[in-house]
Amino acid sequence: MRRRHVATAVTAAVTTAFAAAAPAQAQVVMKVATVNAGDNPRNVAANEFGKQLSAKSGGKIKGEVYLNNQLAKGEAAMLEATQLGTIDISPVGAAPIGGIFEPAYLPLSLPFLWPSRQHVWKAMDGALGAELTKKMEAKNLKVLCFGGGWGYRNVMSTKRAIKTPADMKGMTIRVQQSPVYVGMMKNLGANPVPMPWSETFLALKQGTVDAMEAPAVSIVSDKYHEIGKYYSLTKHTYEPITWFANKKKYEALAPDLKKAVDAAAKEACALDRKAGVQVNDIGDTRPFRDMMGPVYQEVGAKVGKEWLDKVLAAAK
Repeated sequence: MRRRHVATAVTAAVTTAFAAAAPAQAQVVMKVATVNAGDNPRNVAANEFGKQLSAKSGGKIKGEVYLNNQLAKGEAAMLEATQLGTIDISPVGAAPIGGIFEPAYLPLSLPFLWPSRQHVWKAMDGALGAELTKKMEAKNLKVLCFGGGWGYRNVMSTKRAIKTPADMKGMTIRVQQSPVYVGMMKNLGANPVPMPWSETFLALKQGTVDAMEAPAVSIVSDKYHEIGKYYSLTKHTYEPITWFANKKKYEALAPDLKKAVDAAAKEACALDRKAGVQVNDIGDTRPFRDMMGPVYQEVGAKVGKEWLDKVLAAAK
């Protein structure tokens, strides 16, 4: 009996010693990055994402949040960095994705496509979003969720207010790096200049461009109201935001940590969709919309009639 107690004590001591000697599981660091400044909905959601990564994983994941182009200049560069793994998680708008990475995203940026933000989310949370998810996974990008609650994009100008399409004629305007935006402004008689978001503020301030277009919340968070004189509610596009993770890093996570990332993303995207502001309205946007036929045709030629019709049906 005494020998049994001694053996049990020795076994317990050895087990305790091995447990003490075993290295603790290293904390996983995930870098979350955005292109916006201030209290932009993306930043609010990104900060929440960082907090939730820790909370949902019981501290096994540390979310490091980098705002305002700290890790990459512009959405295209940020998405590329997420592909390569120098950024782990990033929110990116449909325009640069469609213009540079995946043409199937192009129709999402078509002018006057979405009747409301609710239409956007229903389509992106459904079959349309599922198909886009598969396409992006082939590019080493894991789609975590779809956000973008900041509202429609409108025109800010230093020259004049936009009340009719004629007011756009001859205006030099910064647009996103997408053929949809280039085509849209050309058909309105403006001179589009594609450039990353990180270069836009200085371009407008120095007069390199007369105008730019962005949702109201970005105008405020990035302080464009300090240099622009006129903000006109054209409501020409509504950009779905896709939150991506580096697929290779995501797939390497333990099952419980994958669940933690998924749960954190759900919380972040829910918060991302709550943002929004109200500004004086233009009223009738039909004259603008009626000039967009060539843009729809151009996108249809790039992505095929079948896919375009599918997006149009989803938007309705």
